[in-house]
Order: sequence, then structure tokens, then C-alpha cells
Amino acid sequence: MFRVRSGWVQIAAATATAGGVCLGAAACGGSSASSLIAAPSASSTPSASSTVDPLTGLSASKVIAEANADAVAAPSLRLTGTMDQQGQHMTIDVAIKRGQGCAGSFGMGSHGTLKLIMIGKTLYLNPDKQFWTANAGTGASAAVALLNGRYLKVPVSDKNMAGMADLCDVGKLIGPGSNTYTKGTVTTLDGRRVLVIKDSDGGTHYLTDTSKPEYVEGIAPKGSKDGTGKVIVSVGAPVTLAAPPASQVIDGTKLGM
Repeated sequence: MFRVRSGWVQIAAATATAGGVCLGAAACGGSSASSLIAAPSASSTPSASSTVDPLTGLSASKVIAEANADAVAAPSLRLTGTMDQQGQHMTIDVAIKRGQGCAGSFGMGSHGTLKLIMIGKTLYLNPDKQFWTANAGTGASAAVALLNGRYLKVPVSDKNMAGMADLCDVGKLIGPGSNTYTKGTVTTLDGRRVLVIKDSDGGTHYLTDTSKPEYVEGIAPKGSKDGTGKVIVSVGAPVTLAAPPASQVIDGTKLGM
């Protein structure tokens, strides 16, 4: 469920893409980069419920499709989670405001933290020292000294930023794949009635048990071939986008970006 073109959460690939971005003139020349954030609060264990769900007439695949469409159309959405894929521990916390941008933090454990704010066609990037050390090779010290904790401002169109805008695109992060889906029981999760749906990759999806289903949480089990982890989805979560203060920004276009 955490891989591109299969399963509903394609976040791992997008996070890895963020890590692979070369930050151009500020200093780049090492290995692929990365990201990190605060882990989401743990969800309570679902308790059983025998109540008949209003989604009885829909197939599991149809419920998933409707939840995908709802997430993409939502005015705002927040995704928080942790993933382990190919030996890397990734975390994500991104709040998206449809058509306007996003703000979040992405990480890969020892490879550092990357904070990101996207407003319209402008990106503000704030990698930490650990990020530069792990990913900028011999240019790490220069990058750390130049930015000194400040944000790097660059246009989304910059060739070095290819793929970064995907982190603000719900359709790129959540989407139907080639999995098959099977309905489970109706239960509760953090006090909300949810329908459990299993996918052919072994993942478990919790969706609101309402006539308009929404994602609540997705879990990929330990040993899953495409990564293990949990992502919490908050459709309609409040999102405020604000550019960093000018004193905390370095204009990348003046550095040749």
C-alpha cells in the first residue's frame, strides 16, 4: 500500500523523491537526500461493532474509489505517518490546501530533516544540518554556513525541484492501484465508526462508515514487500499556509537557481 501504482498511499515514493532532490547552487553533489518529522499520535485499537454499515451496497473497490475521489476533492487534508521501506525509516507530516499549496516535514531518520512550505509556485525548503551532512557531500559545510537555519526560496519550475510539487498533490499521494480489495467488519477507531477494508498486498484500510466514505487510517503489516507502516488521514483538517519571515529566507534565484 506504500508503493507507486499499487495501493492507495504512494507517500513512500514521494518522500524518497523529496530526498533525492538536488538543492542546486546552495550545495549538492552527494548521495540521494531525504526527510523527517514528528510521528503521529497513536490510534486506539479498534473495537468490534455489529452495526450494519451504510456502505453495504458498494463493493470494496467502489468504496476505495469514492474515498480516493473525496480526498482529492477535499479543500484540505493532512497526512501523518511512519514507514519503513528498503531499510530506511521514513516519516511524513504534510498539510495540503487544495489549489494553494502545502506545508510539512519529511524525513529518513539519520539522513536528516527537510521542512517544506509551498505557496502557489514558490517553494521554501529548510533542510537541517544532518540532512546536508548526509546528502551534500563536500558541499555540506558551505550549505550549512550559507543557510544557517534559514529557508531556501526557489520556484517550483526550477529543474532541481523536479517532483517536489508532488508532495502537495493529493492525487499523487493517494490513489487507487492494481490491488484487489475485500470488505471486513464495521468497527470503531478513536471513537469513529469505520469500515475495514483489506487489500491484496496485506494492507488494512479504515474508512468512515458513512454514505460518503473518507480515509481515516491505513496500515501496511510487518513484512509487507513494499514497506511497513501507518498513515493517518485527516480530511478537512484546518491548514494555514504562511511564508517564512523575509529575515529567515535566502533567495535561491540569486544563487543561480
